[in-house]
Amino acid sequence: MSDTAKYTILLVDDEEGILRALQRLFKSLDLTILTASNGADALILLKNSKVSLIISDQRMPGMTGVELLTKSREIHPDAIRILLTGYADIESTMSAINSGAIKYYITKPWEDELLLSRIRESLELYDMITDNKRLNEITYRQNEELRHMNRTLEERVAKQTGEIRNQNDELLRSFMETIKAFSTILELRLKEVGSHSQRVASLVKKIIQAMNLNKKEFQDIVVAAFLHDIGKISYSDPLLKKAPGAYTKSEMEMVVRHPVQGQSCVIAINGFEEIALIIRHHHEHFDGGGYPDFLRGHDIPLGARIIRIADSFDHQAFARGYPDKKTLNDAAAQLVRESGTQFDPTRVKRFIDLDIAAQYYHKELADTMLVKAINLEKNMVVAENIYTNSGMFVLPRGARLSPEMIARIVKIDKFEPISRGITVYRLKDAERSENEPIQTTIG
Repeated sequence: MSDTAKYTILLVDDEEGILRALQRLFKSLDLTILTASNGADALILLKNSKVSLIISDQRMPGMTGVELLTKSREIHPDAIRILLTGYADIESTMSAINSGAIKYYITKPWEDELLLSRIRESLELYDMITDNKRLNEITYRQNEELRHMNRTLEERVAKQTGEIRNQNDELLRSFMETIKAFSTILELRLKEVGSHSQRVASLVKKIIQAMNLNKKEFQDIVVAAFLHDIGKISYSDPLLKKAPGAYTKSEMEMVVRHPVQGQSCVIAINGFEEIALIIRHHHEHFDGGGYPDFLRGHDIPLGARIIRIADSFDHQAFARGYPDKKTLNDAAAQLVRESGTQFDPTRVKRFIDLDIAAQYYHKELADTMLVKAINLEKNMVVAENIYTNSGMFVLPRGARLSPEMIARIVKIDKFEPISRGITVYRLKDAERSENEPIQTTIG
């Protein structure tokens, strides 16, 4: 016997000669052999030793072999159990086999080769059972680790996705603030262009809000609305001072070129290709009579057709200051009259159906009040263009304030004060009468 043998077996028999005979038979095997002369002693050894194989005689005083082997399952469930039995005990032996208490039985007197063969088979089976159990435990641990990793991965992915989404939202907000800043820069050169462009962008958003556009299409059209007149920055000072009907031939040629100039201003910006195209064509007419390329119908980019409507409406409605009901009616009616010639009839119908003109009407006798930036409230309507002390344009009259707009105004006020205050319509007077839709007299 070796102290470092791979297997330990327990031999149990009340006859000393049987135990010695088994020990001699197993001498050639690399085993650690334990012996007991009764069931009680055998159970003690089992509790204190890791045993691979148990061989027990059936007929012993105090505890039969079947009883011992049955009890041994509670201590070493993986150990292989062999019963030595006589022919008279076959019935109880078969019952023990069926219950799983023993794996093999050997009748006395045994054949050495048969017994050795059963021992080798038993130890191989023990290896299979323990290896399988070990592998199952490893697999279970790995599965648990994998489940834990999956849970933490899902949490990390969800967290990172949320962070990326927040970053993208912040980038988009910063991007739109930059576009608004461009519009403000325009206003420094062209007083009316800045506020006009912001109102046009607001109008365009109302028109396209419920249209089936993807995020980029929506954003491109809104950005183009903010920048549609950027080409006018090339106008000369004398041209800026003239009314549209008083242009000379050369000045009119410059006017006609401003959409192309606008395109050239932004086309070099990566991702602005479609925006530049919309800017180029925002003066095309639906019937082909516009400029600069005389496009017609659906050859004109959708964004350009929509901006054409908003641009024309705003110019007419705000030509003499903040519009009253008649001015708004006239501006909307002009869209209807020129539907199919200057304007896309489908988009004009949408403008009318949405009753967009009415959203700029605030009762002729509406009260206004002067408030500080920090006291602005959602849905207040700006009654006069907002400027900082230094003359920086912030927001056009007619804008209905959203929480985002208010946050922007408050932010600007911190570094470019609006100390004179902001003139707004009182909320109770800013609401349009539902009994007087603005477009009932159109057409």
